Amino acid sequence: MTREQNKIFLRETVQGPGSGEGKIVRQSGARREYAHVRVGIRPAERGRGVVMAWDAGPSIPAHFANSVLVGIQDALTAGAAGLEVTDVNVTVEDGSYHDVDSNEEAFREAAHAAMLQAMQQAGPIVLEAMSLVMITLPASQVEVAELAVGRRGGEATPAVPKENGFKALAANVPSVAVSELIAELLGATGGNMTISSRANGYRQRMDPMEGGAGGVIGARRR
Repeated sequence: MTREQNKIFLRETVQGPGSGEGKIVRQSGARREYAHVRVGIRPAERGRGVVMAWDAGPSIPAHFANSVLVGIQDALTAGAAGLEVTDVNVTVEDGSYHDVDSNEEAFREAAHAAMLQAMQQAGPIVLEAMSLVMITLPASQVEVAELAVGRRGGEATPAVPKENGFKALAANVPSVAVSELIAELLGATGGNMTISSRANGYRQRMDPMEGGAGGVIGARRR
């Protein structure tokens, strides 16, 4: 599977708190532009997604708030390694504006830059989607199943005896590997088994991704 295909099963989050500041001060022809945004980020519980808070008060006028949020969301969609960011608390902490020179696009750019800086400071990491796989198969094939799960970076619970010489076990497996796991076990058992899976959250990915990004992401030069 290519890195682009693999990205479907990957997300980013952060290890700790971080803050970032974006400021646009420039001359565009006869027009001056100004915007200033400061944001903070910190980890949230797994499964929370992105939790936003606004503490900037009147430092950023309400009519620029949507542009700030769009800039932040753009940065969270791209992440530090091209992956969507999840399970974070983001706070718009402060900023400043100019009555004449400030505009929506400048605030979007400033917020985007602030968010990227905050993420890099917070220590971005890669998460991989996990699936809970329930397997019932002949007792003679339990070791085959355990080895197949382990090769794919998963963990299986001890097998439990069932009727007619079968055993059942549950395994937490990277979602990207579930299809291959099912195909291998169907082949090993000749289809004499039952298997089901469901989403089971995310965990930090520790092995390197194709293309060079690993479980802990180095800050990118911009």
